[in-house]
Amino acid sequence: MSYAQAAATYQRNAILSASPEKLVKLLYDGAIKSLEQSRLGIADEATRRSPEVGNALSKALGIVSELRISLDRTAGGKIATDLDNLYSYSLDQITQSNTTRTPDGVNNAVQVLRTLKEGWDAVIPG
Repeated sequence: MSYAQAAATYQRNAILSASPEKLVKLLYDGAIKSLEQSRLGIADEATRRSPEVGNALSKALGIVSELRISLDRTAGGKIATDLDNLYSYSLDQITQSNTTRTPDGVNNAVQVLRTLKEGWDAVIPG
């Protein structure tokens, strides 16, 4: 088994055995990573309109959409409403960057997601 295969197996097992709280943290990590990749691509004129940038932005959109869809608005009350608003804002900002291929929306979405992840990190260790 190659190193890449072993790493992929480890990552898949970590996801399959993760608690719901840990999965949320993994989703934040994935969205932030995709946005950082897109930011690097957008910064370079040669790659700004590349499929790779579009794919990274699409992946981030998918993750944030999944976070938004999974909110329990009944049990979550005001917190769920506030998260819904933050996710909606982030989705709008990512879409804006996807359309214009400028970094402003990506930067705004990363700031929101990092702040939310820091909150989760403070509550859920590891």
